[in-house]
Amino acid sequence: MMAMIKINAKNITAEYYGVQFDYAPTEKIAVNAGYTALTGIEAASWETLGGYNDNSTSIWTVGGSYAFDSNVKLVGQYAENTDADAYEKAGIVEVQYKGTDVADASSWGAYAGYRHLGGNVAIAPTYNDAAANQKGYVVGASYVPAENILATIEYFDGKDMDTDTDASKFFANVDFFF
Repeated sequence: MMAMIKINAKNITAEYYGVQFDYAPTEKIAVNAGYTALTGIEAASWETLGGYNDNSTSIWTVGGSYAFDSNVKLVGQYAENTDADAYEKAGIVEVQYKGTDVADASSWGAYAGYRHLGGNVAIAPTYNDAAANQKGYVVGASYVPAENILATIEYFDGKDMDTDTDASKFFANVDFFF
């Protein structure tokens, strides 16, 4: 099995092309689909990305959400890199409750879900709770103690797919908005 190196987007030199379609037929339902291509990936970058046989990636995504009511929403997203031989699939599913609004003191929200972030498709994920090439369960909550202050706490418990070892992460953050 090929080792997956943890990287971020600034380590990749390539041309980027993408398109995404979003559609919300009702207030309760939203769907999306997209395609992203990285072409002309420099050799050092594509070796870091998992040793592709050529210098491009083709990433397809599909997802959506369904709001059961004004407080509960089910969200899912799936992506696949059709050019990769390993760690080529990523997906998330979350149940979200309420939500925060930094202009509304004492608003809060929470979520619970599952993430599977194959490193060759979730190249530089922006989640605070899980990293590329990890899979597992996540929970989080956010609270607005005062206007323009957002406190967030998140926890991930799962596995590192490259090493098949346990992985966990606790994240806490306070943001101030001006």
